[in-house]
Amino acid sequence: MNTQKIVSKMHSLGIATNTNCTFANLTTLGVGGTIALVVYPSQTKQLVSATRYLRRNKIPFYILGKGSNVLASDNHFDGVVVSTKNLNGIAFDGNFVTADCGAPTAKVAQLCVAKGLTGGEFLACLPASVGGVVVCNAGCFGQCAKDIVHSVKVLHNGVVKTLSAKQCNFAHRNSIFKHSNYVVLQVTFCFAKSTPTQVSHKIQWMKGQKAKTQPLGAKTAGCVLYNENVPLSKLIDEAGLKGYQIGQAKVSKKHAGFVINIDKSASKDIYLLISYIQRVLWERYQVTSQVELNLLNFDEATNDIFSIHQTGNSQNSSPS
Repeated sequence: MNTQKIVSKMHSLGIATNTNCTFANLTTLGVGGTIALVVYPSQTKQLVSATRYLRRNKIPFYILGKGSNVLASDNHFDGVVVSTKNLNGIAFDGNFVTADCGAPTAKVAQLCVAKGLTGGEFLACLPASVGGVVVCNAGCFGQCAKDIVHSVKVLHNGVVKTLSAKQCNFAHRNSIFKHSNYVVLQVTFCFAKSTPTQVSHKIQWMKGQKAKTQPLGAKTAGCVLYNENVPLSKLIDEAGLKGYQIGQAKVSKKHAGFVINIDKSASKDIYLLISYIQRVLWERYQVTSQVELNLLNFDEATNDIFSIHQTGNSQNSSPS
């Protein structure tokens, strides 16, 4: 990859760049290897131009928001990370809110309090970007993205278009965006009318519950595994895995669904720990589990291990 050529192109588009960055700097887990180049578009049209250029020239890239649901490998990534951190515009029109993909969900929630708009209080509890929440259909406390998404502006096959909520194919922690080459540019939410006081009280209750049950302040990426029909954290706790540790990666003692980077953990340790949890869930309870995190820069063999665990055949395999 000709990094200098890409840097020159990005600068011609007015896009800032960084050649001295790691995934550990860009994710809430704080793990991951070096990155050849990170670019920071500050306008939607810059994100479109950068993405078109990278695809046209077959340059590998990832689009990354706040990195709160990501596990990146320890390997060097000889490609480009497109950070959306500077794409944070938010506009209100009655009950509708349109936000850029990089806008912090907490900021959207905060502004909704002032407007007395309800339905998105959960956004205040997620250390995420608007784009990331929609891609993963993230949620908590009985609310999730699909409940409030009205439409999503995307870049697909070089064309900018708008999808309705139905066209997003939302499912549990899933959407059409998670397994395709769509790039989320902007999201329009539709909220219900309430009062600032009621919305504020609801957010404070959610935050209070979160503080009681989750390891706030630790380096985590939220719950690492899920099963649509089974509460996995309860089973992980029953299996005695709270506090179980591999290297500097540890199952939270406060919430068994969380894995913590204690102190400069290797990504491999977190990966091995998640794989071990999956194996225990299958061998002890015959319960399959899916990885809730987005895996970046892992090889196919590693991804295959997770897939094998999901189907319940983990006893016949071991991570490399």
